[in-house]
This record gives sequence, C-alpha cells and structure tokens, in this order.
Amino acid sequence: MISPDFVVVDVETACSRTSSICQIGIVGYAAGVEVLAYETLVDPCDEFSLFNIGIHGITAEHVLGKPTFAHLHAELAGHLAGRVTVAHSGFDKGALGRACERDALPPIAARWLDSVTIARRAWPDLPNHKLNTLAGFLELEHRHHDALSDARAAGQVVLRAMAQTGLTLADWFTPPPSARARAKRQVRA
Repeated sequence: MISPDFVVVDVETACSRTSSICQIGIVGYAAGVEVLAYETLVDPCDEFSLFNIGIHGITAEHVLGKPTFAHLHAELAGHLAGRVTVAHSGFDKGALGRACERDALPPIAARWLDSVTIARRAWPDLPNHKLNTLAGFLELEHRHHDALSDARAAGQVVLRAMAQTGLTLADWFTPPPSARARAKRQVRA
C-alpha cells in the first residue's frame, strides 16, 4: 500500500456521549488519489438514542457482534498515528479522544487539521461550511452521516481547497495573516 500524504476520519455515535462511536470511516490520499478506504461498524458498549439513529440509521442490531473500540484501537492507530489527520470539525477528534479515555487507552497521536477551517479559508463566501453544503457546492457524491462517505467528502474538500488556493498540505498548518497584518502590508506597498 502507498503511504498516504494525509488521512481523513469520520465517526458516527450511538448517543449524546461522544465516546459512543458506532461507525468509523477512514480515507487516505497520496498525490491527490485515494489510496486507503477503511470502514467498520463498532459496538459502542452504550445505548442507542432515537435521535442519533434518526441521523445515521445505525441501530444496536447493526453492531451486534461487531468489535468494540478497544479491540479496534491498535488498527485505528496504525491508520492515523503520526500522520496528518483531517476531520470535519473537532467532533471526530474529540470522539476518538473520549473513547480512548473511556477505555483507558493511549490517545491516538496525529497532526490534526480541520476541514471546516480549510473550507472557510478556501470559500469564505459560502453561507455555511457544513459537509453536506460543501459536497453540494463541489458536486461530490455523498451520503451524509455515513462515516466512510463523510470521510471521503471531507478529503475531497481538502484536495479541492488546495487546488482552489494553491496552498500545500503543510500550508494549512499556518494560520492566515490577520486582517491587521494584511492592511499593514498594503500600506507599505
């Protein structure tokens, strides 16, 4: 397998506790091409709320006999640890951290990027930067609240934002210049 330049992770949860991960999707990209697609249902060892089921359609019956987060931790760390890892907002990173805490497992150490922040820099005039809005704007095939589809869409957001702005993956780790700094540069010019 080709080593990805970056990976994207998305999770779905069974209830309001962010540690209640019931689905994980990971997609990796190298040189703009998808080189990794990983998806699994997860037994969250928690209840399923009707609200969350209404969002993603995953029920307790779907995860019966599936691995727990603790059983998947090493495999997930193999995909994410030490890599540039993208999530669409801080929710997924927080959910992974909470699941690690709940199961007394080491956190998965990655260099995190937020594709919402990236999208705001690339397309500041959009009415919002929700993943389904961006997928529509960029004409991406997307099944909202399916972890693999969400991860794939967020990865495409990053790739399209890089093409739109000319910024490299490394550039996204540098905050944009503040309005004040831009004004100073314009006065000097």
